[in-house]
Amino acid sequence: MNDIITIALRAFPVIALITTGVVLEKSAFISADAVTGMKKLIMNLALPCLLFLILLDADLRPDYLWGSVAVFITCLLAFSLGFLFKKIWKSSNAFFPAVYSSFVNGVIGYPLFISTFGAEHLYRLAILDIGNLLFIFIVLATFLDKVGCNQTGRKRISLKEQVKNVVTSPFLISMFLGILISLLGGRTFLHTNPATAALVTTAGMLAEITLPLILLVIGYELHFDLKQLLVPLPAVLLRIGMMLLFAYLLNTFVIDRLLGLDRLFQMAVYTMFICPPSFIIPVFIEGDCSDKSFIMNFLSLNVILSIVTFIILMTVLL
Repeated sequence: MNDIITIALRAFPVIALITTGVVLEKSAFISADAVTGMKKLIMNLALPCLLFLILLDADLRPDYLWGSVAVFITCLLAFSLGFLFKKIWKSSNAFFPAVYSSFVNGVIGYPLFISTFGAEHLYRLAILDIGNLLFIFIVLATFLDKVGCNQTGRKRISLKEQVKNVVTSPFLISMFLGILISLLGGRTFLHTNPATAALVTTAGMLAEITLPLILLVIGYELHFDLKQLLVPLPAVLLRIGMMLLFAYLLNTFVIDRLLGLDRLFQMAVYTMFICPPSFIIPVFIEGDCSDKSFIMNFLSLNVILSIVTFIILMTVLL
């Protein structure tokens, strides 16, 4: 009992800030436009700064990237199973397979991991997240662009645009720069040279606002259709169970036996795999689409159950 209370207290700031976001939305304290601006700040500036600094100061090894490859392959497998589940469920929802792939790691996994293990160890989760992000940009976005309630008159994403999205992603740019400079030994220069040290300090100030803003935005955008809330519950529970199984297998056969990485890498895998699917899924659902209610309820319910699962899982594993 003491263990679960300890883990719950570590996760309490995460829960409290998400709840605050819910209150901000219900009370109309801030507008939806303000939250949209916060999201742009987070995704394009603050979070990339956080990832860059964490990876820059981490003691990295090239073989860590094999963990990213394993995550990418696992995402492909889970996505393939999504089509099987759609058939078993006899679902007409075109987006159904998408909810069994990818992880919204940056906005759920990072805060939970930091609250439990500390920011200095986040690089493990960030490295694994590269495989997840590449899957989202290359595979998931392509799938979502090809399905929908109404494709009439819709401009499809070209291969050129997809490549551009990957190479210009602030997430991936900041990650690869942090990894590259760290592996090349440029960390000392950046911290000691007056000009680059000033830039690093500025990035650090931006990084500090990242997690609180993320959690407030999550709470603000948690939307439930109460009449349909329990409809996606079996599908959410199936995803969580499947992902926990995949995490166990990945940790046992790849992270531990094949790569010989430490236990915190295993905790990073579990943290990632309990996260909900990527929040880009509803972005591709245009207009008053009947599929959207299920997807939004799935994501919102998955956020809550992910936090509960994390607390229980960490209590058992730690």
